[in-house]
Amino acid sequence: MLSLRGVSKTYFTQRSEVEALSGIDLDIAEGAFVALAGRSGSGKSTLLHLLGLIDDVTQGSFAYCGVQVAGMPEQARARLRRHTSSLIFQETRLIDALDVRANVALGVRYRGLSSETCRMRVEEVMDFVGIGHRAAHTVPTLSAGQQRRVEIARAIASRPRILLADEPTGDLDARAAAQMLQILWQLNRGGTTIIMATHSADYAAVAGEIVYLADGLRFDGGERLRAPLQAAG
Repeated sequence: MLSLRGVSKTYFTQRSEVEALSGIDLDIAEGAFVALAGRSGSGKSTLLHLLGLIDDVTQGSFAYCGVQVAGMPEQARARLRRHTSSLIFQETRLIDALDVRANVALGVRYRGLSSETCRMRVEEVMDFVGIGHRAAHTVPTLSAGQQRRVEIARAIASRPRILLADEPTGDLDARAAAQMLQILWQLNRGGTTIIMATHSADYAAVAGEIVYLADGLRFDGGERLRAPLQAAG
């Protein structure tokens, strides 16, 4: 489904160049649950954004659902992304002034669906993630775990083939994090391809495959990285 060969990502500033990823090879099959594991600054968020077509590679080839996307214009990437994937960002991106139902509805508003289909999708995903009972509540009244549920509901309302999640458990306590991982696992069991970035070895273990990163490089097996990750949480 996703195939990277020799992928590098460099960020250019007026004074320097920063190579965030270097020579990454990676294949992700449809229906997989993959964790990108590494400490802060390892390159996992950068790789997640490349896989989600948020950003473009600097060097290398990238086949996305059979389409070569390296060097593709941003608008073309956005069109492809809109029809195939959704991303849960590391920081909360809900609209405080809207209630839960309206926030979730943003995930399907521009998909060309009928109003009735949109309404049914919104109710369905709110129930799936266990936030339906808070549908009329605004964002500031929700706990961090509830806000994450709203974000997942919004992301899956369009029924994406690929769901990318950047540290989805980062601001949650252990109980809420476990519930979040359970939702992602259930989505994967239903056929959604899940790609999750995390700094936690324990949370990464939920995935079927773990890709270990450090200093922008991929390490097969990750034996020398597992202990530092466990120590970091």
